[in-house]
Amino acid sequence: MSGLATAAGFARLWPRLRLTVPGWTGTLEGRSLYSFARDGPGEGAIVEIGSASGRSTICLARGSKAVLREHVYAVDLHIRDTLDAFERNVRRFGVDDWVVTVVAPSDSVVDVPAERVRLLFVDGSHTYERVRGDIEAWLPRIVPGGVLVFDDYFGTKRGWGVRQAVDELVASGAVRSSLVRVGTHVWTIKL
Repeated sequence: MSGLATAAGFARLWPRLRLTVPGWTGTLEGRSLYSFARDGPGEGAIVEIGSASGRSTICLARGSKAVLREHVYAVDLHIRDTLDAFERNVRRFGVDDWVVTVVAPSDSVVDVPAERVRLLFVDGSHTYERVRGDIEAWLPRIVPGGVLVFDDYFGTKRGWGVRQAVDELVASGAVRSSLVRVGTHVWTIKL
């Protein structure tokens, strides 16, 4: 699959998405998510932990839908009353048929029927306990060669523990021993 096609698809999507859907996903991160969803390795579902208003969800779903790959399971409790906006946004961007909304705790794997996951994007609660819990819950479902992406690894807000949880994952030997940085995200591959 062509990197040019990926870049062109994202370039058509991004200006409108950035201006009309609130969120923290920037251009680099959005392009990376779109690319992993469209052209990433493995077979299996895409799971996103933390959807908010849907900016990153739309990047994932549009990338996957562009080449008729797997659906995106968007897992979020929507405790900040974002569910209506989320559903409206995925509909406006034509991916409501490609997104399965899962209103549940982030580690609630029983609410996602996909047994195999090829791409996991973790952007829910950033506390050490929650990120570690998300890793423990989802890692068994990720296919060998599957991609794990984490937001805010470099974040320094009080109470955040993304870096500690991800560093422990890397030290476990379950994933590649190095992380790749894309903006505020880091990613690795399951061994």
